[in-house]
Amino acid sequence: MKNDESNKKEPSWWQEMLTRREASGRIAKLGVTALLVASAGITVAGCGDSDDDAEVQQDALDLQKKEGWNVGSSDKSLTYQNRVSTDSEGTVNWSGYLDPSAMLKAYQPKDSRWQPYVVPTLVQSLGQQSLRGQIAPVYSKKMEEAYARGLGMRDILLKSKNKESTMLVADLAGPEAVAYAAALSDVADPVITFDNWPHPLGVVQSHATLGAMLYYADEVAKKSAERPANAPAVLLLDSTRLAPYSDEDSQFDNRYLAKLPTSDNLKKMNVTTVLYAVPDKSRTVELDDINEDFADYKEKGLGVSMVALSDFQPDTSAAATAIDSSGVAGSSTVHHSTYYYGGGPMFSPWFFYHYPVFVSSYGLPAQSRLPATSLRATSYAPARRATMFSARSVGGTSGVGKAKPSGFGRVSTRVDASGRTTGVRSGRSGSFGRSRGGGSM
Repeated sequence: MKNDESNKKEPSWWQEMLTRREASGRIAKLGVTALLVASAGITVAGCGDSDDDAEVQQDALDLQKKEGWNVGSSDKSLTYQNRVSTDSEGTVNWSGYLDPSAMLKAYQPKDSRWQPYVVPTLVQSLGQQSLRGQIAPVYSKKMEEAYARGLGMRDILLKSKNKESTMLVADLAGPEAVAYAAALSDVADPVITFDNWPHPLGVVQSHATLGAMLYYADEVAKKSAERPANAPAVLLLDSTRLAPYSDEDSQFDNRYLAKLPTSDNLKKMNVTTVLYAVPDKSRTVELDDINEDFADYKEKGLGVSMVALSDFQPDTSAAATAIDSSGVAGSSTVHHSTYYYGGGPMFSPWFFYHYPVFVSSYGLPAQSRLPATSLRATSYAPARRATMFSARSVGGTSGVGKAKPSGFGRVSTRVDASGRTTGVRSGRSGSFGRSRGGGSM
């Protein structure tokens, strides 16, 4: 009987040894995983759904470049509003700009001094074949209005004596920023700064920005021939880059930070004036990620002003015509009316009174001789304030760039012992899906 009882105990003892060995092996694997992901700059967040995988936070853009633009959502498609079949020239030439090199060439600054500040990231996403098949031109009423207001600013620039020393920063929703710059592209160098990739569940709808770039690409390319070599620059920012991330299952955190030239960079290019274009007067300060840039501009003696584009309105004068060519022969602007500062060309001298950082190239009439207006300059003076992006600037040859704060532009993933990503979840509290996207080249 004793022998029988001893034999019964042995399996239990042996099973315990096996369990301990298995646990040790799993711990070792997780240790290796932690070392691998730490060396790649990935944050370990805890255990994943699999016993052998670690849950980590990875930079969203790095993950997309490695696994494919639609990583974790290869079964989903991009959704569009305002999709159109032709471009601003009324042609289908837009399809040729699905080639990222052609797109970048169309939007390339004529003045090579601005080239270091071009951020090609979003356009480079077109190198993914499966993404190219889903990108199409877009055009909306808001884009139309942004373009008309761009024509109004074009009118101001043409009347400005110091336009060559000016940098405009258009901080609008991506498609509207593109439309605004397209209207200016025969007199100002476009400088794109879109630093993310589209994703079917993206917090930032950057595929719409790409669609707007497609819509205007042929027009902007043609206008570049008219652009002076010493034209001012207009930096295109997508104001939705900091869109709220509610940590839901249905979102992929592709948010990013704007990159701007430093005050020293601008001074080397003899830029003395910065004009910050915003949608309307509900915005009274610059967005958080560029606060330190703008405060530094002011502290270093640059003239910085904020202009609300809602101050540019359709011409209501009796002399206004139904279609305004704005003096741009041979371009699509003949199909657009101009929204003037104050609502008509007779009000444009007020702009130079309200924004003295701009100098008129002609003698300004006395204010008493100008038509009455209720417009006033936007009260704005950039000042440093505490934000989640404070003191996160990093160096570089161009002097631009910031480090992302924790939990911004990052995605929860599962990583196995070899460092391979095995699962992705959209929100930080969501369930994991397969990692592999549709990133074939």
